[in-house]
Amino acid sequence: MADTKAKEAKISVKVIVDKVNKRVVYAEADYTFVDILFSFMTLPLGTIVRLLEKHDDKKFEGLGSLKNLYQSPENCPECYLPTEECKYMLLNLRTLAYDHCRNLKLQIDNTEPLKYFQCDVCRKGYPIKSVFGTCTTTKCITYGKLVDKDVGFKKTDVCVSGGGVFVSDIGAFIVTDDLCVMPYTSANSIRLLTDHRITDQSCLEDIKLDMGCEEILHLLKMALSLDSVFTYLVFHRISSIRDLVVPSQRSDIVQTVLMKKDVSATHKMHLEVSLQKSIGKLLFAEARGDFIGFLFGNLSIPLGTVVGELMKGGVSSLTCINNIFKSISDMSVRRYLKSQDIKDILLKDLKIDRGLQKVKHSGMFIVTDDLIITPSSSYSTLCTLNNKKVSFDDVETYEISIGSIEGLKILNASLTSCSTLTDSLEHLLKK
Repeated sequence: MADTKAKEAKISVKVIVDKVNKRVVYAEADYTFVDILFSFMTLPLGTIVRLLEKHDDKKFEGLGSLKNLYQSPENCPECYLPTEECKYMLLNLRTLAYDHCRNLKLQIDNTEPLKYFQCDVCRKGYPIKSVFGTCTTTKCITYGKLVDKDVGFKKTDVCVSGGGVFVSDIGAFIVTDDLCVMPYTSANSIRLLTDHRITDQSCLEDIKLDMGCEEILHLLKMALSLDSVFTYLVFHRISSIRDLVVPSQRSDIVQTVLMKKDVSATHKMHLEVSLQKSIGKLLFAEARGDFIGFLFGNLSIPLGTVVGELMKGGVSSLTCINNIFKSISDMSVRRYLKSQDIKDILLKDLKIDRGLQKVKHSGMFIVTDDLIITPSSSYSTLCTLNNKKVSFDDVETYEISIGSIEGLKILNASLTSCSTLTDSLEHLLKK
């Protein structure tokens, strides 16, 4: 019942509009909206793809190659994955913050709570050591029977005392058009008005936005590509979305930075890549399970962790998401954020199931430029070339090795580009 109410609830945000220039200067919001904004940081990349892929917005296509990457585990034959449960977990991701987010006034993440199952024999209590599973299509490793009997175990709900889930309720907040969040003060308000060269109130107008789950998902989708989110929400009927996209958001220069711990500085993955010579774009790469496991593992990383890693090298291409991350980083603990633990969950939620990154290394896979993954075969290779209308004599192959720096480039490019391999690995090819 609580979940249903959270889906039907609405929250209100007051936006201050510059009528002359048709832009939003900033928004005023309480802790309920800021909680939801901050919760974006806790969503795994795969969950974001799942939530947004059904969101209707014909004028806007975001998330780069991540949509293809998310669909690949579902289409991957079971023989290439350690267990059926691995596929289930990849398609139903949860982080440490999942239980906290179930207390939000609006719950945009519709991932079902984790349930535990046993086979019929284990459920009756015959074995000395019971075996549990989270997916009803897997078989018990002891008795070989389907693990399909609900144990009925429920985790204790996270208790939220006073105020919001992540932030306190001691005052209002200002949220800028590019999603910088700060406490509301007269000084902050006047500074923003001055920065926008507004000298009097006559050109200003207050507009109330009532937002439910659909509107919040729309805002998330915009935040992943634009730097004027509220302006788009208010004026989208008369503004072209292309006019609001900042060209510089897509970075071509990636500095040296340590990748997340899953890919160490010494580990190298070996790929054979095929280049279409006439246009200089990579068609696909042939790779072993270690590279596929790395790509699948990216789906399980929370957005805040991704942005934090990319920002260390100054390479994150997501302006609004960067600003949310920086706002949390700069916000005082206890006065505004409820605790240091909450801050860490928002920015450093590294609970990633290592099983999600395991793919049988003996298998070979084809990875297209836009991250469609299929088992390697002559049929998949020929289909890729035929679909792109590429002749055999226009293809050149290279063997390359990639490590942490290239891994970071692939992660960054996958968020915005549909030519992820070309954008991230082209520099490794010997001309």
